[in-house]
Amino acid sequence: MIKEEINIYSDAKALSEGFTAFLQKLMDVYPRVNLALSGGTTPKVIFDYWAENCKDSIDWQRLFFFWGDERCVPPENVMNNYGMTKDHLFDKVPKIPKNNIFRIHGENEPEEETEWYSKILETKVMQRRNAPCFEIVMLGLGDDGHTVSIFPDQISLWDSKDFCVIGEHPESKMKRVSLSGQVVNNAQYVVFLATGKNKAEKVRDIIKNREQFLDKYPAAKVNPKKGYLYWFLDEEAASLL
Repeated sequence: MIKEEINIYSDAKALSEGFTAFLQKLMDVYPRVNLALSGGTTPKVIFDYWAENCKDSIDWQRLFFFWGDERCVPPENVMNNYGMTKDHLFDKVPKIPKNNIFRIHGENEPEEETEWYSKILETKVMQRRNAPCFEIVMLGLGDDGHTVSIFPDQISLWDSKDFCVIGEHPESKMKRVSLSGQVVNNAQYVVFLATGKNKAEKVRDIIKNREQFLDKYPAAKVNPKKGYLYWFLDEEAASLL
């Protein structure tokens, strides 16, 4: 039985406040929080919120940053997730130690990077059930039902025995380094972040009819083994629930 909680907010700013309060509660419990970030518009709003409001209230020394996926482009490319986080958060909060940031190198060959990042996950993240166990994995929800960088036409990658896999965008064919499903589902807390009406249909499908979409949407396969699944939604994304 999936352990699931749904939180709905009036807008993206209120969602940012709610997610920050959630993070702070976990940081009161855990001496170290390993956080796997996602790209996209909602995390960008959260990073801006942290940069503006949380420079002193978050204990950045105990928060360690990883990524759920990365496009195979260099950091200066606008599509690079680390580059976005750097622009919206790291560059604006000098208190964040550089040694707490473990990025996926999108400029490297993806095969080499999946192997390298898997070793980073083995050595820098607590291991449980023979896999990395993040305190928090942040997830986006694609309009096509993808999450991390596992797309519906490559859904078999979700069940890979590897910690990292290489996904490919079905239209642009851009390669991406991604966590596998076993790492996502091994986290203590997995958090979907979704805003906007364009997310409403997939949010409804996955929350209300998950079993029907297990073989269609990678996001429907998110089901933490021993952890908890949280949804942080704005009213538009939750409008069909």
